[in-house]
Amino acid sequence: MTITAVFLVIISAVMHASWNIFSKSQSPTIGFFQLATIGTVFWFSPIFFISADLIINIPIALWGILIAAGLFQAIYYTGLAGAYARGALSITYPLARSFPLFFIIILTFAIGRGSDLSSLALFGILTIIAGAIILPMNSFSDFRFANYLNVPCAFALVAAAGTAGYSLADDIGMNMLKHIPNDAAGWMRALVYLVLECVFTAVWLQLLMQCIPKSTAHFRANRRRMLKPAFLAGLAIGVTYGIILLAMTHAQNVSYVVGLRQLSIPIGTIMGILIFKEKGSLPRFVGVCTLFTGLFLVAVG
Repeated sequence: MTITAVFLVIISAVMHASWNIFSKSQSPTIGFFQLATIGTVFWFSPIFFISADLIINIPIALWGILIAAGLFQAIYYTGLAGAYARGALSITYPLARSFPLFFIIILTFAIGRGSDLSSLALFGILTIIAGAIILPMNSFSDFRFANYLNVPCAFALVAAAGTAGYSLADDIGMNMLKHIPNDAAGWMRALVYLVLECVFTAVWLQLLMQCIPKSTAHFRANRRRMLKPAFLAGLAIGVTYGIILLAMTHAQNVSYVVGLRQLSIPIGTIMGILIFKEKGSLPRFVGVCTLFTGLFLVAVG
């Protein structure tokens, strides 16, 4: 990874942990994240007017990638809402953030790009996953696989699968977008991609919400109350992921970006303990140290 990519990902990681803390405090639902996604489109919609010539040249294949990325984003938000409604942030957030690495590694090798990863970076990614598994424990004697077989962890894994899906789709999509002949700068292309993906994400979230009558009823009853905090979250989400999309154009492989952005895990865990008064423990301290070790290996690898 370049120094630019590392710097961008670190900024994004801090912002990602912050908006997750804010969203958790709002008891988010699918409807909340749909409003947040619409908010992202609202805040960054001026990009449509200054990049119209780029948008009209987007090929059919890239539109397909955007539709797929939007679906995976919707799956991510659905899993995140379910996890936050049922579990502590200091437990569900690390799992939702770290397990995409496991899926990304499998997908990277499956599509024949495993050679892009250095041995040091691969070891760092595995170290991050190990740290995230340790992090939710209250004590080392509690380590049992059965402790992860619960509803919050299941939703966290759904969120992780969504993250892995949209990360891979976005890597492919951003590479396609940056090769479209146009004078648009890298940051402009990242914003175009971000807003278009959010449009499809909002559509998919609406469809998912329609399939769950309780979610639809809750949305109709609470949308006025949710509107302001959701739009604020949407602004933070847009800035956060826009930075990540830009970082992808400075990295050889998406696994490096996804790996380093797990810096948000220890940040989110510490925030969960300090802000929500969630229980701290020795395994969480060890888990955070393990994560930092893995993050360093990915950064230098």
